[in-house]
Amino acid sequence: MVPAFKKSHNAALSKERKYFNTKLAKVWTKSEHCIGLVKARFQRVRELRPVISSKRDLAVLLQMIMCACILHNLLIDHVIPEDWLEEQAEIEDDDEELEQHDNERANRRNQVLYYMMEMH
Repeated sequence: MVPAFKKSHNAALSKERKYFNTKLAKVWTKSEHCIGLVKARFQRVRELRPVISSKRDLAVLLQMIMCACILHNLLIDHVIPEDWLEEQAEIEDDDEELEQHDNERANRRNQVLYYMMEMH
């Protein structure tokens, strides 16, 4: 939901922006690993491609994901059989979607950057 800063053609990223991108990448990686672990354990979550047409559909989807996360945490000490694991396809950025939300995402990114710089 918060994009990384991109280097312009003529200038390098500032020290602060590089710091932000590094921290963002670490959070993103951990988040992707968590999603992969839950998907590896629960086939139903892996196949979620619902059409959300109402608030009820969204509520059911969120409850299903929450249940999968809770069950995953309860079963965390159990080894996942290797034959359950499949290679995860890389997530490709959808250029059209990125362009539509670019301003909103940039604003969120800047807010987080300023907050991080205050804390740093």
